[in-house]
Amino acid sequence: MRKYVIVMCAIGCLLANTRYPNSNLREFQQARHDTNNIQMVISNFGTFGQDESGNLGGCWWLPTGWGALNYYIYGAGIWFGTIDSLTGDTLVTIGYGPSGGQFEFAPGLSGWPVDHPAAVIYMYPDNWPPPADTLPMAPQDTISYQDSWCCYNDSDIQYHMIGDTRPIGIEVYQTGYAWSYPFADDIIYLTCDVKNVSGHNLTDCYFGVCTDCDVGNEAGTNANDMYTGIVERTYLINNDTINVDDVGYQWQEEPEYGWPDFPGVIGFDLLQTPFDLVSGQDKDGDGILDQYERDSAYYVTHFPPSMWDVDLDGVPDWRDPSQWPQYGMSALKRFTLDLEPTIDADRYATLAGYNFVTGQYEPYDTVIPDPNDQRFLMSSGPFDLAPDSVATLVFAIMIAAWHDIYETPDTAVVLVDQRVQLHYDLYWFTYTGIEKNYELRISNCEMKITPNPVTYNENVRFSLDQPSYITLKLYNILGQFVTTLFEGLTSVGEHELRLDVSNLAHGTYFLVLETPEQSTSQSFVVVR
Repeated sequence: MRKYVIVMCAIGCLLANTRYPNSNLREFQQARHDTNNIQMVISNFGTFGQDESGNLGGCWWLPTGWGALNYYIYGAGIWFGTIDSLTGDTLVTIGYGPSGGQFEFAPGLSGWPVDHPAAVIYMYPDNWPPPADTLPMAPQDTISYQDSWCCYNDSDIQYHMIGDTRPIGIEVYQTGYAWSYPFADDIIYLTCDVKNVSGHNLTDCYFGVCTDCDVGNEAGTNANDMYTGIVERTYLINNDTINVDDVGYQWQEEPEYGWPDFPGVIGFDLLQTPFDLVSGQDKDGDGILDQYERDSAYYVTHFPPSMWDVDLDGVPDWRDPSQWPQYGMSALKRFTLDLEPTIDADRYATLAGYNFVTGQYEPYDTVIPDPNDQRFLMSSGPFDLAPDSVATLVFAIMIAAWHDIYETPDTAVVLVDQRVQLHYDLYWFTYTGIEKNYELRISNCEMKITPNPVTYNENVRFSLDQPSYITLKLYNILGQFVTTLFEGLTSVGEHELRLDVSNLAHGTYFLVLETPEQSTSQSFVVVR
């Protein structure tokens, strides 16, 4: 089904990481996020989106009403690069190499044997939580409907490819989130915290994700995927202005053989990248010098309480990563099976935004190429990482239908990405589903309509006790949908909308206010 098959060899093979580990080996483990429309395999060695055999794609999409589960990623993984401060060598550790499925991470923390009993994938509710005494950095509470967590490291040289590469000295703590309600049922999130355990400063670091997004079969003449990205662009969709950046997406413009439905589009959004905090500067222009962005005492001393949580997500800004300056996406690079970076020097150049063939600095490959078996890399940097310090990369994987719905696939991506960005910026504000936390975050809503009966205009008053994404829908007496009157993110507190009903016929109608957690309705009568 593909142009190559990854050969599976023994762990002790001299050509380390030219193979995928035998799926029967417990220490190299895979698990599936499968709570919503996207099913995706993750691992405890840096690879994701590849199935348990290592020979097929491992990210599938099954939206409601479709009759088949079709795959959208053949394989993906994180990349981390640095320049060795002692030798000047460029070092890159990869979680997935598209040319052969290589990986250079091993399960567990640095110094652990790969069969350490705690070096496994923890997924709610099966074996949650991770043991706090052994893994104090691991979360104990859950956020989504299906949290996962694992750790892996690059410190063992036997898992690095023979040649010009060697360990950097990093550990990665990976968390996955998935929700199953309509707001987020076509999205999976991964958070990767990389910790410097080398004992010395890591300089000129880049952190990114590399993916081989095969929309179906990309073998030989079937290779017809297309790719581009959004660096910074404003869209006007349905009279709504949407600002988008740091997104790469892949699609095709012809049917996929054997699929009952036209393929959708898959996108990646870098939601959080390493922080760009420079003392004495105000990188994000919020009036707070960078060195005070995470200083609670500074906020309390200089600002009133109304300015402690500007996005109303319930998290003080000094603890809210979405409110701090970040490097953002510094490179978005495309390559193919025939021409891709396969050694550390070329991989580092690609992470840094260079064309590794010509040496030219070309950070954003956004010109749409001819159809092919496309791969792309999204990265952020450069930054320095002190010993025992942590840098974080948060990204979302989203899939949407676009053909015969929108003229181009980016419209579908943008509309899903709008929800993705809101979800992240408001600290997973639709955080529900885990029974013990439900009462803490549910957005209770109350609604009142006046006057009732009404002839021309009416006032709709409602209140929320948590910020939430809401929709206000109108139905007639037969229960038939008439129109959506309002949709969008709404802050905590009292709200009022004035609605013109002069074009509605005489009769009874129902107004339904929905949040991701609940709905409430109120009837009213239009008189003529």
